[in-house]
Amino acid sequence: MKLNRKRNSVGFTLVELLVVIVIIAALAALSFTVGPKMLRKAKATEAMQNLRQLGPLLSAVAADNEMKLPAILGPVVQPDGTTPNLQWNELCLATLFSDTNPADFKTKQWWDGKKVFLRNPLLQETAKPRGWAPLNPGYAFNEMIPENLAAAKGPIPAHADLVAISVPLAALGDPGRTPLIAPCDNYFYRYDAAEVSGFKSGTLKDLTTDGKVSILFVDGHIEIMTPEDYVTRKLFEVPIVPIP
Repeated sequence: MKLNRKRNSVGFTLVELLVVIVIIAALAALSFTVGPKMLRKAKATEAMQNLRQLGPLLSAVAADNEMKLPAILGPVVQPDGTTPNLQWNELCLATLFSDTNPADFKTKQWWDGKKVFLRNPLLQETAKPRGWAPLNPGYAFNEMIPENLAAAKGPIPAHADLVAISVPLAALGDPGRTPLIAPCDNYFYRYDAAEVSGFKSGTLKDLTTDGKVSILFVDGHIEIMTPEDYVTRKLFEVPIVPIP
């Protein structure tokens, strides 16, 4: 007598395979849309944390410089007697890395070997028209501080002389309303109406998160706003010093 035995089928049916393929495709599509947004949010958070560290660092630099803010770009006396022109961010780096030759701060190799909070993670090397570079960290110094102070006294100096001015903190009557550092594709910024208008399709767009940027003020607090809000609040006119 023969026994009829049913062979148990092993494997997936065509319908089950199709279901698995659909699920994988949906997850892949989700990762392509949500993944970059999550990555950008993480970089934006890091950029904010960097600004929080920049405040105390700039205060330390001012304390070592007779309570003056660093010049945006000006001569700095070195131990060997030379006076190279250093950007404000290079002077900050010299405070953090006192044993490092300042010339190293101008090299990509040095930056690649360090995790330094003076680099804005939102500014990529491939950004247009200007991407990240050793002398283009993605954080910029407010050029309007020395310009507005100079304008209150007389004619505005040439740009090279203007950016070489070390502004005394005592000259800033309202540090809580005076912007100091902002994201930009240069080492100095203006954020006046003309500059903000020109940035709408440029690098500043890449440096915004949900259309907003983080601004570090002289007193150390940070505000998040759109570049247009910056202009509307006329922060590019601060500080305003009455002419005696």
